[in-house]
Amino acid sequence: MGIAIPAVIILVLLCIAPAAAIGVLGAKYTGSIPPDGTDTHLLTIDVGADEQATDIMVEVAGFGQTPGGVYIPLDPANDVSTYSARSFITLNSSKIHLEPGTKKSLAATIHLPKNTGDGGRYAIIYVHSLPGAGASLATAVVVPVFITVAGTKPAETGSIIQVAAGTVTIGQPITITTTFKNTGNYHYYAASNEVTMTDAKGALVANASTTPMANAIIPGNTVQFVTHPGVKNLPAGTYTVDSKVLLGRQVLDEKTTTFTVTTNYVPPATESSITVNPGRPATLASSDGRYSVSFPQGAVLGDVVVTLKPYAKEKLHAAPANAKLGATSFEIAGLAGLLSKDAAVKVMYSADDLAAAGGDASQMKLSYWDAAQGQWVILPTKVNTQDMTLTTTTNHLGVWAVMISSSTSTGSPASAPTKASLPAVLSIAAIAATAIILTGTAWRRK
Repeated sequence: MGIAIPAVIILVLLCIAPAAAIGVLGAKYTGSIPPDGTDTHLLTIDVGADEQATDIMVEVAGFGQTPGGVYIPLDPANDVSTYSARSFITLNSSKIHLEPGTKKSLAATIHLPKNTGDGGRYAIIYVHSLPGAGASLATAVVVPVFITVAGTKPAETGSIIQVAAGTVTIGQPITITTTFKNTGNYHYYAASNEVTMTDAKGALVANASTTPMANAIIPGNTVQFVTHPGVKNLPAGTYTVDSKVLLGRQVLDEKTTTFTVTTNYVPPATESSITVNPGRPATLASSDGRYSVSFPQGAVLGDVVVTLKPYAKEKLHAAPANAKLGATSFEIAGLAGLLSKDAAVKVMYSADDLAAAGGDASQMKLSYWDAAQGQWVILPTKVNTQDMTLTTTTNHLGVWAVMISSSTSTGSPASAPTKASLPAVLSIAAIAATAIILTGTAWRRK
């Protein structure tokens, strides 16, 4: 029997009005079953008294994972794992109706065949509401099913498929992505990743590690560990990355790769803050002097703590049609509204910014993201090629970037970051609508 535990909640956006939120008692199954053995898992599903009447579909799916390790349902066509238990599970009901404040139970019967192999078997029971008339939001719960095949030997092994260093860009963090697959026959929790970086002489340059992964890695599934080694200035050259995936102190696998820095690398500026007072001017500068904001007297109406900090390029919204993003981005935070008087923003552009501009420094402009209008504002910018700086004035703080553009203008609205922060699209034939699933992947009811 299950107990009430936190479950992955999936929100599927369909139209306008909200649908009822589902509660599930028995939101995880962990049991040991011998070959040719049977067990039953009870699910109790409810909706709150203040919710609307809801039709709920319950389906058995394959056990998938996102690169970040989040559990996701797989449709039969994509459920090809040797360790799938999808076909071993039957439900005594697949559709229930709940009035506000009511609950109903259903049973999942799990029967392992006689020839079940060693280790574990896995499936997901996918519980989701069906949108009613005028309803737009279907909620869902992913119920992971972890079956240990009793009397067999678990094998906890894994293999690093790839270690990759992302594009090395001046002013942006270096990203090391380790792609790892569970090659054993049993799931394991708390896997972690340790990365070291050395130069051509073998001297340590930087290291990084992840916290143990909260979710289990399922046999046959592949996940990614992402680290950002705390690299300081790097001269041009070739560097070696060594990546280890560990289970406690046990090294599951280790792999190395190399990457080349073509121009001297400078890391993102560290965060810095000052208090801006209305009675006097003030200048906020990064610790390395590459960014500064000069506030005139009277720029604010009261004391305000203003912070200058890095902002990852992959989080930026797409550039407008008449421009493209450079390499530099940062955030000036602390003021909810506009300045009373314009401040001067000065940025030292990088060789990567200049390369993005095709070597034409006049194409580089400073720009900020106007969240209220959903668009970039490209500002008139003074370019000084002697000290490699860009300067402009503004009453707007927020997220900034070097933009490559022949003109100054506001771009067309753009609502999506350059790399989608929302996970993948979910298509459910039973709902017959396109939807966005906030936990990640594709599921289609067959």
